[in-house]
Amino acid sequence: MRLKTKLIIFVILLAVAVVVIIFFDNATKVIISVSSAQMRAMNTAAVDYAVSQTLSGIRYDDLVDVKYDEAGDVISISSDSVTINNIARKTAYLTQTKLTEMSEGGLEVPLGAFTGIEAIAGFGDKVNVKIIPVVSVECSFVSSFRQAGVNQTLHTVYLEVLTQITVVLSARTNTVTASAEVMICESIINGKIPDVYLQGGLLGGSSLAPD
Repeated sequence: MRLKTKLIIFVILLAVAVVVIIFFDNATKVIISVSSAQMRAMNTAAVDYAVSQTLSGIRYDDLVDVKYDEAGDVISISSDSVTINNIARKTAYLTQTKLTEMSEGGLEVPLGAFTGIEAIAGFGDKVNVKIIPVVSVECSFVSSFRQAGVNQTLHTVYLEVLTQITVVLSARTNTVTASAEVMICESIINGKIPDVYLQGGLLGGSSLAPD
């Protein structure tokens, strides 16, 4: 075989290899994009489930204690740290458990995603893609104060849920970060509130992960 023929064959094989690598890389990116979207949807469902289990019946007075002086002004606002920590840990645990359970069956990825073309990624029959999910969840309580009238302040309490999901696919590992903020309760506080509380920090603090 002449050198020129060998060179042509080598160039053809190299071109085919490059095309295959590019196709595989594009397909992997699209599959990861589709799977990440599904994992975020699962995370939303898992957080909703956990919140419904842990926060049912929770009232403002269960978390926050407001004390007044004789003139009707606020002298202190304190939070029940034990209740708050228990709710945060339980919510994080249930979210993590539910999300892991939901992802055990794998992800349903449309056949179009395997073409590597985003425009048709949502078309075609569904193909089950097995994954190994590694889930980390942290919860923290935060609050905000907003003027609601003359000497009236609306105090709103939120639960922030931060989730990191590492999805181990056959071709690549991808980490999906999702966050959700759920309003827990709110109440109108009558009377002047000291600036130290309006500046925040009442319920904020280190995030809590499951034990």
